[in-house]
Amino acid sequence: MTTPRINDIAAFMKARHDIYLDRKAGKPGPWTADPVLRDGRFCNIFRELDTVTIWIEENIRKPFADHPHLWFMLAAARYINWPDTLEALIKHYPNAWPSSPDFEPRHMTAALEHLASYGNKVYTGAYMIRAESDPSKEWYSWSKHRYIAEIVLGRLWEDRERFAAELEKPGQTLEGAWKLFQEPRYVGWGPFMAYEVVTDLRHTRYLRNAPDIYTWANAGPGAIRGLNRLYGRDIAAKPRPEQTNAEMIELMQELNALDARGFNETFGPPQLGSPHVGPRFEARDIEHTLCEFDKYERVRLNEGKMRSKYDWRKATTLA
Repeated sequence: MTTPRINDIAAFMKARHDIYLDRKAGKPGPWTADPVLRDGRFCNIFRELDTVTIWIEENIRKPFADHPHLWFMLAAARYINWPDTLEALIKHYPNAWPSSPDFEPRHMTAALEHLASYGNKVYTGAYMIRAESDPSKEWYSWSKHRYIAEIVLGRLWEDRERFAAELEKPGQTLEGAWKLFQEPRYVGWGPFMAYEVVTDLRHTRYLRNAPDIYTWANAGPGAIRGLNRLYGRDIAAKPRPEQTNAEMIELMQELNALDARGFNETFGPPQLGSPHVGPRFEARDIEHTLCEFDKYERVRLNEGKMRSKYDWRKATTLA
């Protein structure tokens, strides 16, 4: 093993996933004696187990698996990221979802504005969604709903034939698809949002067999801070992308091969862990976990507070 503090991050991963497994088994809370994990809201080690991702799998990825616009549906779903809104678009607003042959982004605008007019929560609180901040843009005065439907998503829709062809291209990679979303023409698609959609596409016909599933991940700010903590660097250090990717892949390989009794009990024997067939973890799992590990360490070391608290006494669903 060459990654410093690998035992610390392995212990964090085990503790977090044990909470999930105990909750799934119906055991009574609080599921952990660790006050940070008990009282803070953390994503699962595997993104596929998070509540919204499960909803997207069951209501979009599966039922629209062969639809020509599946990729666009996932782009819309991850930008909105709120199941109530997505369900309304799919079931209750004709022409506001791309399964309709008469879909147009303007119909989605009308649906989103209608939902908002009744005081409904329209978008997720998991990340910031903003309207245009540049007053020189023609859509600066538009509502956030119109901006998202007709510019952020609308430009993708205008280029839907090209996008589908690029994503269906043999040998297309996660990184290649990620870069595609970030071409200058596509407004509102920075590295984070592009990566969220590409991670969903990885579990569809487009990128299920991408050759870089185990060799590439986009290290966001949280993952970089997590790596800095492991390597004892200044928390604000900004290693080169090729360095962070190499460190993540090395960590992934070490964790996939880790042979420790408690770790094996949680994730299965080396190379055979659930929920993946094959190695326990993909590159995305490592990037995802590093971000959560940074959150954990920040609170544990009294460097900051959790953005979102978790009340295990009120917990009724897996999250």
